[in-house]
Amino acid sequence: MIGSVNGAPLSRRTFVRGVLGAAAAGTVGAALSGCGSDDTSSGDGGGRLVFWHNYTQEARVEFMRQVADRFEESHPGTTVEIEVVPFPQFPTKWPAAQAAGSLPDVTTVLPEQAVSMWHAGALNPMGPVLDELGGGSAFVPGLVDKIGLYRDEYILLPHYVHNRLLAHRTDLLSAAGASLPERPTWDQVLTAAQAATREPDQFGWMLKLSAADTGGGYLLYMLTHSAGGRLFDADGKAMLDTPEVRRATEFLTEIGRTASGPGQVNYNINDNFSLINAGTTVLAEVSGAEIGTAAIEAPDIAAQLATTFMPTDVVPGHLIGAISLALPKGRNPTLAQEFAAFLYAEDNYVPFLHTIPLFMFPSLAAANGPAFFDHPTIAQYQATAQQTMTGIEEGSAPGFEDGPSPYAGPVFSSHVIEQALQSILAGGASVEGALGAANQTLQSTLDDVSSRLG
Repeated sequence: MIGSVNGAPLSRRTFVRGVLGAAAAGTVGAALSGCGSDDTSSGDGGGRLVFWHNYTQEARVEFMRQVADRFEESHPGTTVEIEVVPFPQFPTKWPAAQAAGSLPDVTTVLPEQAVSMWHAGALNPMGPVLDELGGGSAFVPGLVDKIGLYRDEYILLPHYVHNRLLAHRTDLLSAAGASLPERPTWDQVLTAAQAATREPDQFGWMLKLSAADTGGGYLLYMLTHSAGGRLFDADGKAMLDTPEVRRATEFLTEIGRTASGPGQVNYNINDNFSLINAGTTVLAEVSGAEIGTAAIEAPDIAAQLATTFMPTDVVPGHLIGAISLALPKGRNPTLAQEFAAFLYAEDNYVPFLHTIPLFMFPSLAAANGPAFFDHPTIAQYQATAQQTMTGIEEGSAPGFEDGPSPYAGPVFSSHVIEQALQSILAGGASVEGALGAANQTLQSTLDDVSSRLG
């Protein structure tokens, strides 16, 4: 037994459906307050709850405000203050807030950032919320443990998930006399990308290697994973000088020199939609988000988009994105637990995922069914949806091969990999030389993390 809604027994299966009504009845707070402790916070925030989220699109911003308004209605005297914090600003904003004693009560967060926050003493555990939702079985099998279980504590819960796929413009690829199977090999992708290149305006696969972004690091992670390797191990040893990383880098270098263009060192992940829409790139590593955005803003282009798994060497190069919820040590920890649970309520959850169809996929097991997948746009791209859910089951977040890692965030935020790839493609460095130098730099970063872990 987890708790009750209006006095009726509440099973694990029906908890998420009942949260909204429970909030109105004031019963969830009692259950949650019995699960967690407020001694990590001053608790003097009154009825004010501060919620940070990274959702910058208008549809998602408006929906989150509507959810907050419903929470306020069911909690008289409570005010939910929302601040939109774009992903690039988050790594510097939370330490500043911690130093100022102004951390929010609830935040969305990337898993690798949550580990850093946990080590800094900035987070309360999410275990009480997970218990109320029904435990790990309430989520997609295995997801919570591989994303949020760190040193025997649940430090986050996935709000929604996606998986990186390889999208292509079917019209442009067909015009080049090329095609791709659902699970293409490296060689098949290279051949297709080269065939589709029409310089100076069209490139087979325009890379996104800006040193101010994580696009290059994520892409090398996916290809290295595909080759059976890794960028660093669980003990903090840099592995950029291993054969698997060299092979992945050599493949990227060949793409960069024969099927990408001069803008590759400046483009970042957020340029994907504009590059695809303009036909500047025929292939792009994306999530379903780019197709979902195209379906709204450029339906003619969306009709020409299809996806495959990321290129396969030994295995497909999956990379999970898990935008998650965490509980910073703000001023209202119990109210924060209630609000976090409220975000998963049936009336809030799938409708939120549908604000931009294909942008977000369900982390909740109960939402992984017709209520989500029967949406017309999602049904239209059934293959993309299925590839996404397969990748979520089989893959991991970047650097989380062994579960949440304290090294992942510092590795990818260091931009060592992007700098190495730029030195090869723009600076003329050899693959071996660039990776050797990058490995030394990365090892220093990892050693610094290890020293702080104790």
